[in-house]
Amino acid sequence: MSDRPEQYEPGERPSTLVSRDDFPGIRAREELNILLRAHDPDVAEENLARLTDEHSPLLRRIAREPAFSGRDPSLRRNAITALGRLASVENLNVLTELATRDGDELVRSNALTVLADTGLSLAVPLLADAQDSRAPIEAAAARKGLSALAERLGPEAVEVMLRPSQRRTPPPETGRGQTDADPEAEPE
Repeated sequence: MSDRPEQYEPGERPSTLVSRDDFPGIRAREELNILLRAHDPDVAEENLARLTDEHSPLLRRIAREPAFSGRDPSLRRNAITALGRLASVENLNVLTELATRDGDELVRSNALTVLADTGLSLAVPLLADAQDSRAPIEAAAARKGLSALAERLGPEAVEVMLRPSQRRTPPPETGRGQTDADPEAEPE
């Protein structure tokens, strides 16, 4: 017998080199992450211009992802911005969802700003409601967005889209001295 203890040698397990090209979803996400992470403003603008409607489903997924420690917050912010530039029904629905229901004030503010930047009047009620938010950044973004939309669409167009209780000027009178906002007005 030998004084040496026997050496245990583990069995060899065969391994296979996996190419990321075999997983198109992973590859697409990595490419999109690279485009969204640009730090130079000029490069970031060029990258956002390169995004197309084909990127929208993945952009919507990134925009909805909750914040995790260690994850770059600009990734989500830039995905939200890209959704506004690729305005479609699905993208606008996601932006509306983020602007009204996300738990992060900064994400809500970003979504409100992007909705205002679209120049669409559908953003007016969302912005009007958010300007009364207790979250100061969200309220400021909503006020700034309403102001930008008023400049772009005209104050009258924005005023018409507001709820009667939010309007600064009284509603126009009808032919019988009653206002459109008067719920007890008799039909003509």
